[in-house]
Amino acid sequence: MKKWILFAAVLCLVAVIAACGSNKGNSEPTTSGVSEPNTAAPEVVIKAKNWEFDKAEYKIKAGEPVNLTLESNGGVHGIDIAKTNIKIANKKTKAVTLEAGEYNIVCNVPCGNGHARMTAKLIVE
Repeated sequence: MKKWILFAAVLCLVAVIAACGSNKGNSEPTTSGVSEPNTAAPEVVIKAKNWEFDKAEYKIKAGEPVNLTLESNGGVHGIDIAKTNIKIANKKTKAVTLEAGEYNIVCNVPCGNGHARMTAKLIVE
């Protein structure tokens, strides 16, 4: 009996963790270009450590390709950029082209007690 209770508890925990990265019913993803890194494009490095990013805001130009790189300097992290299909894993780079607007950046790897507060903004001007 105890094994079933433990199994149910673990299953509930997995469901809660999986829900942390959900889109929460936001509107359709914004059209964006995502591709392999472009050597001619400027680079923006997003540095993550446990429960925070190195900046509250990152700025890029609208309609121009930019290489976004994620570096984890404490723990393992990944990012999702809300309203897009952009997901970047630790130590990876993706070339992106976005329309003007503000996009929320969230950590998509459960990283402990402060995980829910691990957010930043990507401002595309």
